[in-house]
Amino acid sequence: MQYLRIALTIFLMLMCSQAFAEKRVALVVGNSAYQHVPTLPNPKNDAGDMAAKLRDLGFVVVVGNDLDLAGVRRTISDFVDKLDGADMALFYYAGHGLQVNGENYIAPVDAKLLSYIDLEFEAVPMNLILSAMERTTRVNLVFLDACRDNPLAVNLARSMGTRSASVGRGLARVGSGIGSLIAFATQPGNIALDGVGRNSPFTAALLRHLGKPGRDITRELIDVRLDVLRDEWQAGVLGQFLAHWRGGAEVAGKAGAGDSDRDRHNGQCC
Repeated sequence: MQYLRIALTIFLMLMCSQAFAEKRVALVVGNSAYQHVPTLPNPKNDAGDMAAKLRDLGFVVVVGNDLDLAGVRRTISDFVDKLDGADMALFYYAGHGLQVNGENYIAPVDAKLLSYIDLEFEAVPMNLILSAMERTTRVNLVFLDACRDNPLAVNLARSMGTRSASVGRGLARVGSGIGSLIAFATQPGNIALDGVGRNSPFTAALLRHLGKPGRDITRELIDVRLDVLRDEWQAGVLGQFLAHWRGGAEVAGKAGAGDSDRDRHNGQCC
């Protein structure tokens, strides 16, 4: 944890020096309408709500929703063009993402990923965005709500056979330069909840806490993490309760059916 405290201290020093930043630029992408796997209910809502939040916080926002491969690349290019002269950059992504050999990829809505070769032609490395941000701006924020259970990753792993171990769960830990802070919906290598409401738990918490008066980014992200942990715990407890309830109901139903059979049998005897 010592390296994390040092990184956050450096980041806060940079944030203070940029308190009156004249130009803040954000890239917000939400992919919901996947063409070859089931759609995701939240990302388009998440991206729209996050874009509105960031505009309220003074960001120039480049938004992309339900982007195919060409759309992802075009939107990234628009974002990079706007980074010139920016004091702060932010990247937010909601949708399917995957890690292969420790590198993270965005999955456009037209991706199939039926073979390892498809990865190079159908997915976009997230490092393409992160490296452009770090080359151009001193302060960078990255929020990745892309740690969902991903059938595209399953397709890719199945096609790779004995090499499937290189396709990891969730997203991989990202190395970042000084002045960059990267937040995941859950711990690297894990899968996050998609949520049952309008927004995912991670994005809902970001919307609640980002930009609160008198709070620095460290305190805000701590509050975000606490909210997500609470939601995950509540979902886990509720899931266990429902499983127990359904199991009890099934047993009770079978017992009730047995009693009815005995009652009918006794009635016939009598």
